[in-house]
This record gives sequence, structure tokens and C-alpha cells, in this order.
Amino acid sequence: MILKQLREKRKISQEQLALMADLSVRTIQRIERGHKASFESLKSLASVLEVEISTLEQEIDMIDKTTDEWKKLPFFVKLAFTGPDYPWMGIYKKSTYVRGEKASAIVGIVFLLLAVLNKEFLIAGVFFIFCAYLISVAARVGDRYSIW
Repeated sequence: MILKQLREKRKISQEQLALMADLSVRTIQRIERGHKASFESLKSLASVLEVEISTLEQEIDMIDKTTDEWKKLPFFVKLAFTGPDYPWMGIYKKSTYVRGEKASAIVGIVFLLLAVLNKEFLIAGVFFIFCAYLISVAARVGDRYSIW
């Protein structure tokens, strides 16, 4: 959700927003981490932030590279999450990482099952499982540095 970005743009703390929206701080934290919010919570937050409810339901698709937080990130993180400027160079949506992780894991499992019939499939299975692991690590780096 875009809630954290809207809140920080207005220089409001989670505690202040919770007080103004008549919600708990825990609820604000959960919503900012991407958990689904109830309609009543969204309605209250939209009122406080003076935006439409549909605005609060938007996903952040792009990384804001003008912020100081982006400039402080390690080079390898910036390279991995370059965004739409160089789409061939990096992936900038968490949903893409999750899909890639699932697809790699499924293909890996299929190859491992086929290894029962032919040992040559074992290497491919291990390779795809390892790829799924690397993609999951990259997604966790994105979480850690609040990329999405």
C-alpha cells in the first residue's frame, strides 16, 4: 500500500496518524506492511489524509530514487532494484519476485521428481531450487530496505 509514503510525505508519525484516524498504532503498522485493511480503516485513513480510498489501495509500483533513503542504499541493492528506467536490468515489483520464486520452485520440484526416472534431471532440479532460494533472498532484501 501507499499509506507509508502518504504519511511520510505529510510528516506524520504512525502514532499521530493512528490518533487522528482513531485506529491503533498496530493497525497502521500492519497496513503499512501490506496487510489487508478493513473498509472502515481505509475510510478513516482516507479522510485524515484527504485522499480517495482507491488511492490508499494502490500498490507502489516504482521506487522513488529521489529520496535520501534510496541514495543511502548499498550499490548492489540499487543495481538489483533499478526500476522502470532500465527494465532489463532489474525487477522493481515484489509481486514479480514472488511469481519468479514460485515458478522456479515448481520447476525445480518437477525436475527433481523426473530425476527418479533419469539422473540427469537432478542437476536441473537443484539448479531451479537454488534459483528460487536466490529470488527469495532478493525479495527479503527489498523488504529489509523498504524498496516496495
